[in-house]
Amino acid sequence: MSISLMLQSSWRVAPVLLTTLAALALSACGGASRNCVDADEPYLQARNNTPLKVPEGMSSPDRSAALNIPAGAPSRAGDPDMGCLAAPPSYFRSSGTVARSPDEVVASWAQAWSSREADAVIALYSSGFVAPTDTAGATAWLEQRREQVATGPVPDSMIEGLSIEPDGADRRIATFVQKFGVNSLRKQLVLVREAGSWRIVEEKVVTVK
Repeated sequence: MSISLMLQSSWRVAPVLLTTLAALALSACGGASRNCVDADEPYLQARNNTPLKVPEGMSSPDRSAALNIPAGAPSRAGDPDMGCLAAPPSYFRSSGTVARSPDEVVASWAQAWSSREADAVIALYSSGFVAPTDTAGATAWLEQRREQVATGPVPDSMIEGLSIEPDGADRRIATFVQKFGVNSLRKQLVLVREAGSWRIVEEKVVTVK
C-alpha cells in the first residue's frame, strides 16, 4: 500500500476511533444516569474556619472578600439522577453568602428577584433597614416586598445605568433603572457594610417611566 493510501485510510479511521473512545468514556462515567462522585472526595468535607482571634491592639482583617461554605450542602452521592458532575448549591439559596461588593449586591438582588427567589432577595436587606416613610414600618415593608417578588410582575434581571457613589467608608448609594415589561423605575439603594458584607439599608423609587 502506498504512503498516500495509508494516510487516507488513517484519516477515515480517526473520526470513528474518536467517537468510540468518547462513547467508552461516557459509559465509564455512567452517562447521565449514574453518579460517579466519590463521597470521600476531600472537597466534600470542607468546612468554614472559626473566626480569627485578633490580638489586642491590632485591627481586624477585612473579610469582605471571603466566601462562606453553605451549611448542609448535599454531596448527592448515590443519587441515580446525578450524573458525573457534583451539583453546586444554588448561589441565591445559600445561607450566609457574602456579597463582596456593592455591585454584586445589586446584581444578586436583581437576578434573585427575576428568578422569584423571595428569601434570597430579603436576605440582602440589612437588619437595620429603614422603610420609606409612607409604609407601616420595615417589617411590614419587607413582607410586602417578599409577596411582590413571589407573586408580582417579574422584572428584567438586567438593570441599566448602574451608578454607585461613595457616601462614607462603609456606605454606598446605588442608582439604576429597573424594568418591569414596558414600565421602568429609576431606583436608589443605599448599601452599608455590616459583618463583612454589604446589605441594603434603604430603598426608594426616584422616577417612574
